Amino acid sequence: MLDLVLDGTLTTELVALLWTCLARRASVVVAAGPGGAGKTTLLTALLDLLPAGTRRVYVRGCYESFTFLSDPDVDPRTTCLLVNEISAHLPIYLWGRGVRRVLGLARDGYVVAATAHATSVEDLVGELVGYPLRVPTAEIAALDLVVLLDAWEEEGAVHRQVSAVATLVPTAGGGLRVDQLAARPTRAGPVALDISLVDQVIERLTGEQHIETLRAELDERAAALDRLVASPVPPSALPAVLRRLDARWPKATKKRRDAER
Repeated sequence: MLDLVLDGTLTTELVALLWTCLARRASVVVAAGPGGAGKTTLLTALLDLLPAGTRRVYVRGCYESFTFLSDPDVDPRTTCLLVNEISAHLPIYLWGRGVRRVLGLARDGYVVAATAHATSVEDLVGELVGYPLRVPTAEIAALDLVVLLDAWEEEGAVHRQVSAVATLVPTAGGGLRVDQLAARPTRAGPVALDISLVDQVIERLTGEQHIETLRAELDERAAALDRLVASPVPPSALPAVLRRLDARWPKATKKRRDAER
């Protein structure tokens, strides 16, 4: 994660935003258009921001039987379902009925962390609502965060950066609204953050809404990350450092979403 900050893929402000949401057990999908953009690398780094004690269950693409649901040790309140990719390209990727099954589990309280090939949030939604998946928009909104990763070649070098973080909100009549929590208007440009939209995401996740407290939390998390970037700790020690910092803020919670929401 710190390496991704140092190479410009992330800013500490963006990490603070994602950390604040993931600590409250938000589900997330990392999307990018070109292959090799670094989707899996970014998602793997973000997993360190999940609450301590989170159990990881690797969804086996089209081969997944979901027998883990009968395992008494798998608790939706403490489990993250890892999806290699939402795609029909390979059998190890999740597609078909399994996509709706996983999204349903996200609504039941599981965290879902996935990657997808998409050049925009609208592109991702189009893949899910279109043939053959035809996922209802209310179910797609179980993906609390969509992180868009941009990659391009310039002067013989590949550059990567998170260009936007968005959330999906169901609207009247079965529609879906895309709210951009953070975005870079230009490549390598500054990040514009909409604190009021972030507050709405936190309210959906936890039922709590305190924008001034949230603003202070984001600032403190970003400052802590700045200190880590300036004085890195050994990789093996980073999770423990993050846990100690995380203890300063609210405990992980996630509301179960009923079928109407």
